[in-house]
Amino acid sequence: MNPFRTFRIDYVFFFSFAGFIAVLITIMMIVSYRFSADEQADSASMYQQAVLQQLNKQLTDQMSTVEQTSLAVSINSPLVNYVTMKGDYYARKKARDELNRDYLAPMLNSSRSMFSFQVYMNDPLQIDPNANIQYLPLASASGESWYPAVDKSDFLWIGQREVGSPQGKQQVISFVRKITSLDGVNRGILIINVRVKFLQDILTEDNSMASRLLLDSGGRMIMHTRIAPPPGEINAILGRVSGDTGHARHLLAAAGSLPEKNMLTVWSRTSPGSWMLVELTPWNEITSGSVRLAWTMAVVGAAAILLSLFFTLFLSRNFTRPIRKLVQLMQAFNPGKRGLPLPTEYRNEFGSLFNGYRKLTERIEALYASLEQQYKAQREAEIKALQAMINPHFLYNTLDQLNWMALEAGQEQISRVLELMGQMFRIGLSGGESMVPIREELLHVDCYLKIQQFKWGEGLEWHFDCPKDLRHLMIPKLTLQPFVENAVMHGFHGRRQGRIHLTCAEDEQGIRIWIRDDGIGLREDWKTRKRHPTGGYGIRNVTERIQVYFGPPFGVSLRNRPDAPGTEAEIYWPKLNQERDQEGGRMHVDHRYRG
Repeated sequence: MNPFRTFRIDYVFFFSFAGFIAVLITIMMIVSYRFSADEQADSASMYQQAVLQQLNKQLTDQMSTVEQTSLAVSINSPLVNYVTMKGDYYARKKARDELNRDYLAPMLNSSRSMFSFQVYMNDPLQIDPNANIQYLPLASASGESWYPAVDKSDFLWIGQREVGSPQGKQQVISFVRKITSLDGVNRGILIINVRVKFLQDILTEDNSMASRLLLDSGGRMIMHTRIAPPPGEINAILGRVSGDTGHARHLLAAAGSLPEKNMLTVWSRTSPGSWMLVELTPWNEITSGSVRLAWTMAVVGAAAILLSLFFTLFLSRNFTRPIRKLVQLMQAFNPGKRGLPLPTEYRNEFGSLFNGYRKLTERIEALYASLEQQYKAQREAEIKALQAMINPHFLYNTLDQLNWMALEAGQEQISRVLELMGQMFRIGLSGGESMVPIREELLHVDCYLKIQQFKWGEGLEWHFDCPKDLRHLMIPKLTLQPFVENAVMHGFHGRRQGRIHLTCAEDEQGIRIWIRDDGIGLREDWKTRKRHPTGGYGIRNVTERIQVYFGPPFGVSLRNRPDAPGTEAEIYWPKLNQERDQEGGRMHVDHRYRG
């Protein structure tokens, strides 16, 4: 359905512009959000990678220090001697106290990162799980979750866990190294516990609120800030990680402890095979600026839509006002009556429309006046034709009485004239019809010429050349006789003889009849010559009737014959096949031929 064909134009303009602007602003919001979000994600990832590289270096320094310390302690003679010492209790206790006082305790006190030592050995003297330096039975290590990995390696980092201390349970990450004697025999396990808070302070020294993970080379989480994702989430993240540094947008299968599934992941490692820092930032935090920009554009767009609606309403009303005015003028137009005034202030296309409508109404008024004049002329022609019939009842009765009186008096010629006149009046009346067959019109002319022949005798000759297949066609009645009468009365004036030739022919549009005489012809000034008040009525009547009935190209033309002396009248009218009732509407006059 085309709205321009169904709804009002101002409504179509109003809602079309409003919808177009709304769609345009929506597209701009989406495009700007996508581009700005991508730009912000790229900028944020580049900044985060730089920060992670710096943090990674700091962590590397601290954790390398722990690793070197563990190596130095594990090969230290006092520790190895104490772990392998057997025999007297007091000698072993003395060796432990000296090891703690002179070596291990100073290391803990001088380090900000190291929190406690744990030494797993055979037959420890005293077990205190809440001391800063703990000696634990080696057999109990096999029950720890980290033992299978230590059993396969000489040293490794284990993830975040809780250990006892004089202040209670504390979060630490631990570096585990086996204690091996000079002969290569495993004598125990040394664990250096590092304060998680110390490492978290390093990871959050830039006041970032993102979740940062420290993963070892095997992808196991060592420590984290803020939120600890479950192993399934870490595996999903590592599945998208490639290279030492990079960033990606991850839609996690299960958000778990994370605030949302959609994350910007940035990772960095110092060297291939080393631990890796991963930073997880919710995508909505990265794109918050884009969201604000989108909402700002939405507010601006809403204001623009409101302004555009008012502008569109103003524009549509001004655009359709002249159209409505033109429709109002067209509905109020009534030929012959003074209508509403047309606007004259428009100088654009609307002005052309009003000027065109003005010309159209003027043309309609002219045509209406012409039709009124034509109708008046037609009525006058019909009235004159009716008047020409005189009084048919009186004429028929009078002619009938005169006919019988002439017969009784022995006046055969007068009877014949009266009989011919009766035939002429019968055809002229024709039951009130305005059209008669050509054959009856020819009979009407023939009767008139026979009457005239009583005066002219053998000097008057006539010939009708009309094919039989045309004689049934219709012709306005009393059409031919005025031209024949004009030829006899004027063309043959002052002469004793004359000849009239009537010819019929047809073409694609109508019928033509030529009436030619060999009389004196037309005067040169016959068109401009003032007519006598009582003359020329018959020919004018025929001309006006054909013009009124049929219009161009049909009509009557009168001219001098080009090939011989005399006048030629040409009558042209359309083909009319409608047959009238041959019996109805006639009044009886005795017209039988009587000798």
